[in-house]
Amino acid sequence: MASLNPNSNHLLIFLLCLSLTPLLTCADHKPVHFHFYMQEKVTNPNATSIVVAKGPIALPGTPYRFGDIAVIDNALTQGPDPTSSLVGRAQGIFTVMKSDPSVNWVFNILFAYGKYNGSTVTVLGRDAITQPMRELGVVGGSGIFRMAQGYLLVKTYSVNIADGDSVLELDLYVYPFKG
Repeated sequence: MASLNPNSNHLLIFLLCLSLTPLLTCADHKPVHFHFYMQEKVTNPNATSIVVAKGPIALPGTPYRFGDIAVIDNALTQGPDPTSSLVGRAQGIFTVMKSDPSVNWVFNILFAYGKYNGSTVTVLGRDAITQPMRELGVVGGSGIFRMAQGYLLVKTYSVNIADGDSVLELDLYVYPFKG
């Protein structure tokens, strides 16, 4: 009978601990739920979403091109009206894909109120913008949401096809780190 190499025992223990990490980070925790609206303005002078690299292929019915890369600093508000109370900002980038069409988001939600003020949640994922509801992943955060997990549900509330301004309805479910 062959014996196990002592190094392989360490590897087995490491893999076991690694497989338990998701259970340790959100077990016995209920998600914190946030509901707010992202105000995306692409028209000047109040633009909060700027295309910094233009792609080569126009996408019919949209103001975007395949390969566009945009930087965002969008207001997050309590309601769909842009003058609604500010709850934070969505700051990051998105890239425009050809299929569907879709965008790939990488952004932080920066909270600007109450006990969450200054904390962030990091969102990453594909947004098939023509679908009624989309889901993106929460891959981390800072402050109260350090090492957070969860998901973000996205619905298009309104869009102005002519200029690209839009309002997205967001439901964020975050499992804070259990540390």
